[in-house]
Amino acid sequence: MATTPSRGTDAKPAGSGGAADSAAAPMATSREPAPSRAAANSKAAAQAETPAPPENSIRPSRRRPKDMRESRPTDSPRQEPKPVPPPDAAIRDGQRRRGRAVAAEGPGTDVPQEVRERFVQVGNTFYFSDGVRAFTDKGHRLTTPSENTEVIRSLVTIAQVRGWSEITVRGTERFRKEAWFAARTAGLEVRGYAPTEFEQGHLVRAMSRGRAAATADPAADGAPPAPPPRQEISAASPRNQTALVTGRLIDHGRATYQHDPKARMSYFVKLETPRGDRVIWGVDLERSFKESLTRPRIGDEVGMRAVRQEPVKIRTQARGADGNVVGEKDLETHRNRWIVEKRDFFESRAAAARTVRDTTVDPRLAVKQHPELVGTYLQVHAAELAARRFRDPEDRQKFVAKVRSALADSVAVGEALPPVRLRARDVDAREARARRAPEREDVPVRG
Repeated sequence: MATTPSRGTDAKPAGSGGAADSAAAPMATSREPAPSRAAANSKAAAQAETPAPPENSIRPSRRRPKDMRESRPTDSPRQEPKPVPPPDAAIRDGQRRRGRAVAAEGPGTDVPQEVRERFVQVGNTFYFSDGVRAFTDKGHRLTTPSENTEVIRSLVTIAQVRGWSEITVRGTERFRKEAWFAARTAGLEVRGYAPTEFEQGHLVRAMSRGRAAATADPAADGAPPAPPPRQEISAASPRNQTALVTGRLIDHGRATYQHDPKARMSYFVKLETPRGDRVIWGVDLERSFKESLTRPRIGDEVGMRAVRQEPVKIRTQARGADGNVVGEKDLETHRNRWIVEKRDFFESRAAAARTVRDTTVDPRLAVKQHPELVGTYLQVHAAELAARRFRDPEDRQKFVAKVRSALADSVAVGEALPPVRLRARDVDAREARARRAPEREDVPVRG
């Protein structure tokens, strides 16, 4: 009597070999064609080989036993172990008490009120107002699918309340970097991320600003340094128009908008400013980096300016009351066109714009000082020729002044300068003059 294979993962499909497989093959064929079964197995194997995206998490670091810390490879020279300072007794006792409280009351019971007010809690999971999961509190571990800055700061706040003096971060590189920065700013030790020299310097400057702010505020005396203020700005914000935003470039790249895992892809730029870190979002920022003339890098002082808005119609996701996607809809909006360059670029452009506005400066001298203004002065000259059609000299001056001012404004904001276009007949004439140049040298000069 043939034995029916179980549904466990170790069961072999019919036709894989053996007498029992041969006997069962006709029955398997009658239920499902062999090619479909092979395709299903191939798809399942491909899914098994595709690694699942890492889940971002924060948990208290496990302290290694003393014998493991002091163990050394047998082939390495013997060195005296570095003294490891014992944890503060108050911190250790606080960790034990809070750990027992979480175990007794369940996860999510010792979350600070300020965090509860930001999210909607259902059991041990916290959601954004649109129904997207923000993070899950598993007591000994806090997990999130997001890289959202507010979520990361909330997780660090929970870790502080629970007395986790040292945490371990896991997940995407950006999550670990942001969690490291937020935790170190809050005074926590961090494992799981190795910061660069620039990131260490950024942390020191941020903590110095926090201490300076605490010193200036007598009410904050004795309190730990607050995390630096952080601004998340949408590219469509009217505050961005024409104003130059400057700061040290910390990070930039493609990401889901506001780091919401269910949002559309966008592009962000993160700057360090005297008032704290600032994050600006805009799809066109990716193009502006690719077309940048000065090629800014991490750590450079940069300037950003939205020079104009362009109306666009995009397809966006429509969500139901539960936060799930129910379809798509058309949305008419505006998209900013950005300029991102090193800060020196905008300073040089400001000086060039002042030169264009100064009518006392000879164009030849101006072009010698700023060669990039050749096309600009050619347009000023074209405006002067066009102004001849006005009979009133005052109207001519007003027309030329208006054109000159518009060109100077374009130079100042950093937009692409007008190119020098040569007509075909001008090119032919130049080439003809170049060919005749040697002949002219032989012509005698009349005395």
